[in-house]
Amino acid sequence: MHFEFLKTQELAPAIHREIEAFLDRQSNSHPFQFPNWMGEGNSDEGENKYCAIVREQGEMRWFAHCGVIFPMGKWLRPIRGLMVNRGPACDDADLALYGLGKLLEKSKELGFAYVKIAPDWVERPEWSVGSTLSQDGWQLVPDRRSTLRLDLAAGNDELLRSFREDTRLNIGRSGRQGIVIRFAQDEGDIQEFQRIYFEMARKKNFLAVEPSHLSHVLRWIVKEKDRGALLLASKEATPLGGVLVVRAAKRSWGVFSATIKDTGLTAGHVLQWRAIRWAKEHGCVDYDLGGYREGINTGPALFKRGFCQTVVHFSPAYRYPLNRRLCSTLEFVTKARSKWRTP
Repeated sequence: MHFEFLKTQELAPAIHREIEAFLDRQSNSHPFQFPNWMGEGNSDEGENKYCAIVREQGEMRWFAHCGVIFPMGKWLRPIRGLMVNRGPACDDADLALYGLGKLLEKSKELGFAYVKIAPDWVERPEWSVGSTLSQDGWQLVPDRRSTLRLDLAAGNDELLRSFREDTRLNIGRSGRQGIVIRFAQDEGDIQEFQRIYFEMARKKNFLAVEPSHLSHVLRWIVKEKDRGALLLASKEATPLGGVLVVRAAKRSWGVFSATIKDTGLTAGHVLQWRAIRWAKEHGCVDYDLGGYREGINTGPALFKRGFCQTVVHFSPAYRYPLNRRLCSTLEFVTKARSKWRTP
């Protein structure tokens, strides 16, 4: 086995292609693990992205796209953690554990305080990685993730009939309202979606994606037509919203979506329906609606349940403290901050 730890910004194009091909063979891959997903950003951001690879006889068998996080802010830059968001990716349980062990060794050598992983592993009895990690010193992080995943095996008509009644009605109504869905093609289309997205973030007061990162992702996907699509809705040339659908292996995700409200038009439902059909056209077996909070009966959760009721639970996040004294101090400071902020 051979372990590599490389700066993302220094990857050769051939390595980029090799990583994408590997992720397209894994059942637990995610678009956030693609090196291209992390974006160009500024030079400082580029310095803080890494790719970890395990090879067996030259063949890639394990991969993690890692980002450096600064739990005390960048004004205390020496205090750093290493984060693997939605990874690592590896379908072999033994190799998954081996790769994490090598990642810990390298992270300790580089002076990281801890390593945190938030994998896209679906919990199942035969996948024993989580229980092994707990025995090996990894600490379970309380936050749990879940999502809604729509099985795409059925035909389009059957899928449409499986949706909640109001969802079907809104999809049908969009056609009568004259809403048109098209694929984004150029910079003007990308900027159109960004305007709607950031305006919606401002009105709904949610944390938006960093603008340069969003721009990079949208430009990448618009060029890589087999990897995903930015779908835009309009009526008589008036923009109404959009959704970004992205594929990894045989799964697709609705990643970013935004619509203009208070127009009396129902673009959101038909945008998702077109994204689902794009996924089927590109050989995907399911469509992930991009995260879901159980027990919520309003907003995005209610909207997503109109397409699917199948809840998928992921493995919890785990953290390994490499510097236990420093991690204890960080935990104390975090709790103190939280208590201070609570009214």
